Amino acid sequence: MTAAPRRKRAWWNPGWSLTVWLIILAMVLPTIGFTAWVGLAARGESTVDPQLIEIARENAGGDILAVRGPAHTAYHALAPLPTPEQPQPAGLPTLVFFSSPACTACERMQFVHRVMESFRGRAVFVEKSVDRDTSAERYGVRETPTFVLIDAEGRELTRFGALADAAAFRAKVTELLEGMTGG
Repeated sequence: MTAAPRRKRAWWNPGWSLTVWLIILAMVLPTIGFTAWVGLAARGESTVDPQLIEIARENAGGDILAVRGPAHTAYHALAPLPTPEQPQPAGLPTLVFFSSPACTACERMQFVHRVMESFRGRAVFVEKSVDRDTSAERYGVRETPTFVLIDAEGRELTRFGALADAAAFRAKVTELLEGMTGG
């Protein structure tokens, strides 16, 4: 008696039952769905604007580190903020922009660097990334963006949050600086 010739199975049908195929699909489909969701949700990193690095460097009067993140590129000033022991050399107030690479509102406020160009000689402007600097703790910053105006010795004068546009930001800074000098 001779055995019947064995039939070759197709690659897609190893002879598994319907139940086995359903179990495999139940494991594979969520994995594919999750992978697609991660791919769509991951936006990568924000871009660095070389022109903005130069503006930030001039506003801060020192070196800048561009800290890229998923939502915002922080143009983080490397120099420490003024203290009573090490005051700001020109005696100017400093407006500190506390930001975070994950802060979407901070990215919408990139105009602040350009606006602050017009205040050079009246105030120093620095951006501090809260994940790169402990000065946020020193000033009790709990959210980003937060702007803190400090005097030449690092004492907090006032603070405010996000503003809608460049005109509102310019008006706020003008009001604060004029209030310091009496007009």
